[in-house]
Amino acid sequence: MLTGNRSVPSEQIRTKEEGVFGRWSGGVLLLLLLLWLPGCIVSINPGQAGVFWDISHGTDTSQVYREGVQIIAPWNRMYIYDLRTQEARIRLHVLSINGLPIGMDSSVIYRVNPGTLPTLQETVGPDYYHVLIAPYVRSEARKIVGRYTPSQIYSNQRELIEKEILKNLREKLRPYPIDVSGFLIRNVRLPEVIRVAIERKLTEEQNYQRMEYVLDVARKEAQKRRIEAQGIQAFQKIVQSNLTREYLIWKGIRATERIAKSPNTKVIIIGGGKNGLPVILNAGSK
Repeated sequence: MLTGNRSVPSEQIRTKEEGVFGRWSGGVLLLLLLLWLPGCIVSINPGQAGVFWDISHGTDTSQVYREGVQIIAPWNRMYIYDLRTQEARIRLHVLSINGLPIGMDSSVIYRVNPGTLPTLQETVGPDYYHVLIAPYVRSEARKIVGRYTPSQIYSNQRELIEKEILKNLREKLRPYPIDVSGFLIRNVRLPEVIRVAIERKLTEEQNYQRMEYVLDVARKEAQKRRIEAQGIQAFQKIVQSNLTREYLIWKGIRATERIAKSPNTKVIIIGGGKNGLPVILNAGSK
């Protein structure tokens, strides 16, 4: 019977160490793969488009990636842009032509042109709204609103101001793939004293216009009656000029004939005039 420590061959120890190391490295690789995998899968939703950026070549200007799933290397990147029409609400603080502060709630409606999306990525980037649209809206609003009085802005010039700002925005954004389809002023906030004074003035103008309308109707009605009176007067002159003795005798004869032919007539009274006509038509009696 043998006693003492039994030696293990070095080859077996090396094989076990390699097996443990292999399992450990495989687990690390699997873990790294699981960590990298979400960054490799890019989902582009409906109404969106992507611009691909490669770590070696930079922005891919030859292709715009449309909706679907894209597989990329974890060290590359896909920039997603929304292609749908969007509305951005901007609160503006401007000055009128006489220096009064005016607050305006506005909306700008815009969308990105997908055809030249890589150009937007290279020149501006995904934050193009805060870099381009919002600053241009504020600048053009201050410049254009400053040409008008508070009364004009509050009442009858709002649509004209909207058109001018929209026109200038389109001109400013022409070099970029951004289409601005509308600019709206939703609300105008004036100092309380100015607002009350403008509303009072507008009320007075409306009352004046209402009174002008009432007076105009009265004038037209008076003119109508004057024309009718002139027509009646002219008719009477024509009738009087044609009421000759012979005409009246003829009308009397016709009336007598109709009375005689009437089925309800029982007694015919012939007047005692010169021509034997009813007394009421006796043109010859004096």
